[in-house]
Amino acid sequence: MSNLKKLGLGILGLVIVAVLYYFVVGSSQMTTQMKEQLNTELTLLQKEGFSVQNREIKDEKEHFVLSFDEPKKMSNFLTRHGLQINASDAQFLTGMKIAVDVQYKTDTYSAVSFDMYPIALPTVLLNSSSTQKDQIMLQQVQQMLKKKTFLMHVAINKLGTGYKGNMRDIEEVLHGEQDVNLSMKGFTFSGDIKDNAIKSVHQNLKTLRMKVKDEIDLTLYGMVSNYMNTGTSSYDFTTDYAIDKINIDRKDTFNFLIKKFSIKSISTQKDGLVSQVVSSKTKHANIVENGKKFSFDSLNFDININNLDAKSFEALQQVDVNNGEKINTLLQTLISKGVSIQVPDFSLGAMELEDNKLGGFKLTAEFNIDKSLDILSIQQNPMAGINAINADMNLTLSKELYTFVAMQPQAMMVIMIFQPKELNGKKVYEVKLKDGSFTVNGMSM
Repeated sequence: MSNLKKLGLGILGLVIVAVLYYFVVGSSQMTTQMKEQLNTELTLLQKEGFSVQNREIKDEKEHFVLSFDEPKKMSNFLTRHGLQINASDAQFLTGMKIAVDVQYKTDTYSAVSFDMYPIALPTVLLNSSSTQKDQIMLQQVQQMLKKKTFLMHVAINKLGTGYKGNMRDIEEVLHGEQDVNLSMKGFTFSGDIKDNAIKSVHQNLKTLRMKVKDEIDLTLYGMVSNYMNTGTSSYDFTTDYAIDKINIDRKDTFNFLIKKFSIKSISTQKDGLVSQVVSSKTKHANIVENGKKFSFDSLNFDININNLDAKSFEALQQVDVNNGEKINTLLQTLISKGVSIQVPDFSLGAMELEDNKLGGFKLTAEFNIDKSLDILSIQQNPMAGINAINADMNLTLSKELYTFVAMQPQAMMVIMIFQPKELNGKKVYEVKLKDGSFTVNGMSM
């Protein structure tokens, strides 16, 4: 459903410009301007891999169906408008149809609102339903489409400066050999519009649940996400996500519980180069598998990446995955200015395995990849690029965790060769790679 959601926000671009006329030329003329703009944009869409069907135009409302026809054209179009999707992924959307109902001057808040809902599934999904069980499930999904189960409503305010909307709550049961319960409640979104473009998106989701009786129960609680465009390119943005809890139960054999997960990303583009800063945190996680328990607290992972070539980064998302030669060329261009990667914090506050308290660890690292690195050479011989990479890593382990790792057969040899330093009651490893020389705590390898 995330692709449908993003597409819904993209289609807002079809109606934003006309909304700005509302106070300039008056509401009576706004509808006329809106229809002209909508007609222009739908004509353009038909050159971008979509087709417009069953269009009906009335005084204060319209209806049309948007059909996904040509994946390559659609992929290029959606990527240009901020939805990163390659041609292979777009292929899975081919044949899908989304109905759009446009309504003008609906209430005191909105100048324009619309409902959009899928009415036809992608062709690949229809063709893959070969067994009788698949056909039964497919028929039930198609019945859900007829009921407009996956309906999204969006309203744009009269000033043309903001929008808000929601998706209809879902409470459905798909009957088959095992019933599948689908539930989604409280999905809402809102945001700001500036210079005829969406500048920010704020989303809330109360619960999302999928349950297969006597098999698996997956539930997500309390998701909040924010996106803000901060510059002139699709790579200038800040975004963050937070989830209160995720719980996965699999019939007495597996349970996964995660609490208070969040991730924040800041991306900028300057002089054709992209830099990104990503920071993620998890307060607690608990895993039980076949009676064995493992848990941890305070997991942090921060990473910064600098100097990625923007054009090749975008082209990599569109290239055919089987075109190895093209991929190698783009990867070479991607690092053509030299890339630096920092890991300021990869740490775990505490771990517990069964009844063993293992403490935690912290890793900091920095990698610098010189532009002289030859992608093709390292694919043939990984050691060929060692002189083009400098690295500096620091790993600190609790004594309990070090003892546990040292007892594992896979690690015994490494532990015997490379002895850690003692610092403040913890075990420390300093690892360096510089000018082709690799050392651990000063010992050359």
